[in-house]
Amino acid sequence: MKLKKIIISCVMLLCVSILCADSDKKINEQPIPITEDLMREHGLLNRVLLIYEEIIKRIDKKDFPADILLKAVTIIEQFVENYHEKIEENYIFPIFEKNNKKAELTRTLRDQHIKGRAITAKLKALCQSHKRDQKTLRTIKSLLKKFIDMYRPHEAREDTELFPAVRSLISEADFKDLGEKSEDLEYDLFGKQGFFGVLKRVEDIEKELGINNLAQFTPKALE
Repeated sequence: MKLKKIIISCVMLLCVSILCADSDKKINEQPIPITEDLMREHGLLNRVLLIYEEIIKRIDKKDFPADILLKAVTIIEQFVENYHEKIEENYIFPIFEKNNKKAELTRTLRDQHIKGRAITAKLKALCQSHKRDQKTLRTIKSLLKKFIDMYRPHEAREDTELFPAVRSLISEADFKDLGEKSEDLEYDLFGKQGFFGVLKRVEDIEKELGINNLAQFTPKALE
């Protein structure tokens, strides 16, 4: 009888732990459509672009934070290129290509993904090389500018021309399935915190650079 009670207690504890694990897996997360999720990820990308802009300013002031840049570049590589863009390339772009819609746009977007990865690889290599001569710093600054100049219009076109049209080209069931596939990959790659864990890494970099206070971007005068 005592053994039976112990077994029942163990089973109950196991059930509770499974339920808690499933709850923790998606901490702070509420189900949202895949297109809204991709737009939210663009918001994270934009915050990294602000970090890139701040680092350009630091280079101009002879204060290059190489370690901080490497952290930001790693987020771009891991989250934007190896996750976010893969979702677009494997699931979103093919919807338009199969329906003969926006062919030129998706072709350009794919090409820009390739160019972006090349820039990120060069930036990562330069950060890890520990070279800090003027030629290297000029190259880093140029690469950062190229990345910013390309990705601002890139994500704007996706948000205004591509993502809003996805739902009209597939069934509601397929649309929901895309969201589930994206979500599963997100948690597989980034753990139970998912997007919010990566966002925390971005916020930590913003604090290191002193650009975490939104109010500081409000103009003091309108002259």
